[in-house]
Amino acid sequence: MSLFRILFLLVLLAAVVPLALLALVLRASGVDVTSPAITAGVAAVLVALLISLMMARRVTTPLDALVQGALEIARGRFGQQVPHVGRTELSDLAYTFNFMSRQLELYDKDNARLYAALERGYVDTIKALASAIDAKDPYTRGHSERVARLAVEIGRELKLDDATLRVLEFGGILHDVGKIGIPEQVLGKPARLTPEEFKVVQSHALIGAEIVAGVEFLKSTAPAIRHHHERWDGQGYPDGLAGEEIPLVARILTAADTWDACTSKRPYHPAASAARGLTILAEVRGLQLDPTVHDATLRVLLRQGHLGGAAA
Repeated sequence: MSLFRILFLLVLLAAVVPLALLALVLRASGVDVTSPAITAGVAAVLVALLISLMMARRVTTPLDALVQGALEIARGRFGQQVPHVGRTELSDLAYTFNFMSRQLELYDKDNARLYAALERGYVDTIKALASAIDAKDPYTRGHSERVARLAVEIGRELKLDDATLRVLEFGGILHDVGKIGIPEQVLGKPARLTPEEFKVVQSHALIGAEIVAGVEFLKSTAPAIRHHHERWDGQGYPDGLAGEEIPLVARILTAADTWDACTSKRPYHPAASAARGLTILAEVRGLQLDPTVHDATLRVLLRQGHLGGAAA
């Protein structure tokens, strides 16, 4: 039973029971209960009914407002205010609720500012790490940030959520962070690598994943960094994953990395034109690249004007 009904019945009973008892006493005493007396009793009952409704509503209305306000706060909508009139205990409760709600709103705004500042610090940190990579391998200067930007756009094209886009951004900037552990003479070697040297270079995916796995706010990027050299056909490294076994974020990084690598100058090849880069992507579609991610990449590149009329 609702509080409104309980209060209504209590007040009604408090008014009607004395009238009923009085009528019984008068009747037992042999007092003649005239018609005007009956009319007065009915009127008293009606007045009691009206008073009961008013009293029940007066109590339950502010309580309903408090309940709704509490639900809004539970949903994260801080700052909700409820009306308070007079100086009753319910009014005092409403005043206290409003004060609490305003304080929660202030704390929430402060926390949002602190979180934004902390996040900016995180971004500055990972950009510093990317700069450390560039310092070891000048041929890839700016590569990590370009991969990150393209990966995020591909993620948007695939309608991924904000959390995943952030993984793509951080993972793109740090996908080659493991190269910090690779000797410079191997990284910058202009000639073809020996099988042993190639294995050393391949280890950068594992090294990078281990580096970020130890940092709380970056650990979600570890799968993208570890697997960004896996191939759709299962011929990649370090784990030889194939198809959808490869995390989607890693498949997206692979596409962004492939495009930037083939259109940028490297020790072992000159920068390819956009048309040649498009041809390379088409050649590895379904082999190195996830076909769906490949097609999304082309749409992004076309929208950005990189392909000109080549993709028409």
